[in-house]
Amino acid sequence: MSATESPELLFDVGAEKLLTIGSVVERLRPEFPDISVSKLRYLEEQGLVMPQRTKSGYRLFSETDFRRLVRVLAMQRDEYLPLKVIRRELERSPSETLAPTRQGIRKVDLVLPADGREFTAEELLQATGADTALLDELEEFELVRGKQVSGVRRYTQTEAGIVGAAVELARHGLRPKNLRLLKSAVDREAGLIEQVSLPGLRSQREERRREALDELEEIVQAMSQLRQLLLTRIIQRMTGGRGGA
Repeated sequence: MSATESPELLFDVGAEKLLTIGSVVERLRPEFPDISVSKLRYLEEQGLVMPQRTKSGYRLFSETDFRRLVRVLAMQRDEYLPLKVIRRELERSPSETLAPTRQGIRKVDLVLPADGREFTAEELLQATGADTALLDELEEFELVRGKQVSGVRRYTQTEAGIVGAAVELARHGLRPKNLRLLKSAVDREAGLIEQVSLPGLRSQREERRREALDELEEIVQAMSQLRQLLLTRIIQRMTGGRGGA
């Protein structure tokens, strides 16, 4: 249903103020720039949020619904979890409080810890909902790169996140062969970052290396935000900025 109401319109239901879908999008956008009405509808279809409805069919979200959406979107962005895994997490701990969310990539993400979690292929498929054919395609096009450890192929947490994202994209008809363009763009972006950061990261002075890592974090965050905003602008042009209830 299309909406003509103001995106900031609130409904009073008893002692609680409920938000329209447009208001929810506006509140989420500073933290999640690519959020849209259609994405909220999709999350509802997947059973991740269940807003109330007015008699005329408008969706109304409570503060609890809003916090749940923030949690869902943060798990998608920060942990790269597929929706089916997020749904299980919500069922397991529906009232879990959410730590403050973040933008982009943190310095801790830029240095893989020695004891970082790894997955066997079987564990990876179970955790992400991927099938063997999809994983093989991702390996073929070098979107993920498992490593042999004691005769067993193992994957990092980052690789698991890539597979989880690929599962969602495959649902919309985007197979790994279609994602090669994304990988090529990221490789070029990494080359640009390397030109700026590598000298400092290879410095013999520990203090300079620490400074270079701080600079690297800032560069990656800024480039990630820029990429996201450029894509958001293109999507807005595609959709004509249209919203709905």
